[in-house]
Amino acid sequence: MDVHFQRHVIVPPYTRDLTSNDQFKWSADFEVPAIGDDIVIRLNGIGRAKVVGYATHGGYLGVMCMPYSPPAWWVRQNGPASAQNAALAYGAEISPIVPGQVP
Repeated sequence: MDVHFQRHVIVPPYTRDLTSNDQFKWSADFEVPAIGDDIVIRLNGIGRAKVVGYATHGGYLGVMCMPYSPPAWWVRQNGPASAQNAALAYGAEISPIVPGQVP
């Protein structure tokens, strides 16, 4: 298992067992969102974002997300949000959006 940052276009094999050392760990109690799904990045008030891919780093699985309206500090640090300039967020940092629910 590679612990360095690596992007993925499909969800790699993963586990919710955070003590596992032989699979990437998903740190949420919900399923990994699909590419195209909207989620909320709760960390640092980044807000609503679209999942544009997957990445692994340090043994954990995360989603690459494109924030719709990132805070000004995020744009200053990262540049304009785009699929090529996506944020990596882990399961514990995001919430799924349930259809019909206002985030």
